[in-house]
Amino acid sequence: MTPVFAKAYNPSEVHFMSDDCENRNEPRKVLMCTPEHFSIIDVKNIYMQGQKGNVNVDRANVQWDAIRNSYLALKNQKIIDDVLVIDGIEGMEDMVFIANQSFPWVMWNGEKIAIMSRMRHENRQNEIPYVEDFYKDHGYKIVELQSKYHFEGMGDMIAHPGKRLLYGGYGFRTDRAAYDEIARIVDAPIITLELISEHHYHLDTCFLPLNHSEVLIAPDAFTPESLNIIRRMFEGVYEIPEEEAIEGFACNAHMIYGQNKNSSAALVQRGNPVSLNILQQSAAQVLEIDTTEFIKSGGSVFCLKMMVY
Repeated sequence: MTPVFAKAYNPSEVHFMSDDCENRNEPRKVLMCTPEHFSIIDVKNIYMQGQKGNVNVDRANVQWDAIRNSYLALKNQKIIDDVLVIDGIEGMEDMVFIANQSFPWVMWNGEKIAIMSRMRHENRQNEIPYVEDFYKDHGYKIVELQSKYHFEGMGDMIAHPGKRLLYGGYGFRTDRAAYDEIARIVDAPIITLELISEHHYHLDTCFLPLNHSEVLIAPDAFTPESLNIIRRMFEGVYEIPEEEAIEGFACNAHMIYGQNKNSSAALVQRGNPVSLNILQQSAAQVLEIDTTEFIKSGGSVFCLKMMVY
């Protein structure tokens, strides 16, 4: 196998393939944050423009309950192990997007760690202590970044399915330099991907690994160098229509990886026919759900959950 070092790689530096990286067990528990304080009070991304005060709170609660119930059904089928919930906090209207405040990981010795985010927007940084409390209660070692660079958790850092290999998006919310420190912390390689479209301010809006060898992407999100390395690392790269990526948030679907297709599932915003067809080839069941109230704020299923150990 090609030696793979724990560092942050620019696309031109990547000399290995995913099979050269060590295997990793996927997390099997879903964490969510209750939506009762969700609203839009300012503009942090392009989707929020013109949406201040425009959230239908009752509808958002119904949509969130439907997502949670979908996860509970998957728990009953033993596709996932558990559904955990923390309470949203008054005055923290974005906390419902629980993918952003942290990045959980398991070290070589089995120790669970949680790297806490350094959010670009100050009012979102206030969410961190409440999410940190969850990890402390569940046996995680808390890791605070020593550098001052911004990092927005699993919104921008996504693991290669089943491998100790990570992809780190940067350009809008997370700083490229943050990944140098993070790679040392997790003791794993990070391939950095530069984002260039304001519609894709987080990696989870444009990059969805389907399995070890296939990925769903919004190609306009990336520089040519980043696109090239994605095509190198995955045998199958599916480019979805722009309207499904931007209006339908299809890349922000949640793919639950099983040992094989029969034990995998996906949740995706309804109304994305091309993406739905691709997901149905990769997962035993695909659940179409409605997240339109949350899309007003720039997030869908992936943003509304965190997979934890």
